Parts: sequence; C-alpha cells; structure tokens
Amino acid sequence: MKAKALGLFAGALIAAAPLVSAAAGLPAPFEASTTLQADGVVKAVDPANHSVTVLDAQGGVASFTITDPHNLAQIHQGGKVHVRMMRSAIISVTRGADGQGSPVQAAPANTVQNVNAVVEAVDHASGVIALKGPDGSVFHIQSRDPVRVVNVVPGMQVMVAFAPQVNVAVAPAQ
Repeated sequence: MKAKALGLFAGALIAAAPLVSAAAGLPAPFEASTTLQADGVVKAVDPANHSVTVLDAQGGVASFTITDPHNLAQIHQGGKVHVRMMRSAIISVTRGADGQGSPVQAAPANTVQNVNAVVEAVDHASGVIALKGPDGSVFHIQSRDPVRVVNVVPGMQVMVAFAPQVNVAVAPAQ
C-alpha cells in the first residue's frame, strides 16, 4: 500500500513538474535511486523484528530493518556481513548552473528527508550524478531514465526528496 501511494505521489509530482520546470527553464524532476554497500561485523541480531546492528570499518554502528530477510538465519553476532541499502528519490533542479531558477516546494510528509545538493558531475550515458551535500560529502544517485539527465550539468542546485522506504539486504560476507 505504501509503495502504491508513493508511486502515485511520484507520478503526480513528475506529471506536474514539467509545467513548473519549463516556466523556470530548468530540467523537469525525475526519479532516481541510490545504493549504499558496506561490510561490517554484526553486533546484534533481532530475528523477530528482522533487524541487524552492524559495526562498520570506521567504527560506526547502525541498525537496519531487513526488507529481504531470507539470509537472516545465516547472520550471527560477531559474523562479517555485507549490507546493501537501496533508496528511491525524486530529484528536482532548483537553480541552474548560472544561478537562475525558482524555489521548489519541499516534498510532502511521506518522504523521509529532503537534501539540497550541488551537481558535481554527470555521466549522461549511465544517468549517474555526483552530488555534493550540505555537509560537503559527495554521493551518487542514478536516474531511472538516463535521458532525463541530458540537461543536468555541474553547478546546478538540486533538491533530493528521498522516499520513506529503504530496501535493505544483509548477507554473510564472502
């Protein structure tokens, strides 16, 4: 049900976006996804809640609710694991590389987080965009349709509206 509602929201946003973007001379918003992969050591496993707490190589600890629990029985405290987290988003260009543009409204409450970022680089063939977040860190996000990023260039400012659902899979490290 949540996925369907998010799909309807995304569809409505994308359908209306060309009108706003065209008026501002900016590329239309588009759907994208980002994937984080990391290895770590299991600190705790909660099979009833399908959750795992992992210590990464830098000493950071994070807990994940596993959306794909088929490997959960193989995960044990102290074991090494590989975590893969995928998240969908809507990318809206808020300002062109020349500084021209108009503000974009924040996404509705059914998104977990909005992040303002600056386009650092674009691979137009694959649709992968390198974005620099407000804390200076660079992250990558991939358009579901690479054609949608044809007019996206370094220096543009974007708002990334992340979906509330996160797809997390944990598997024993190889």
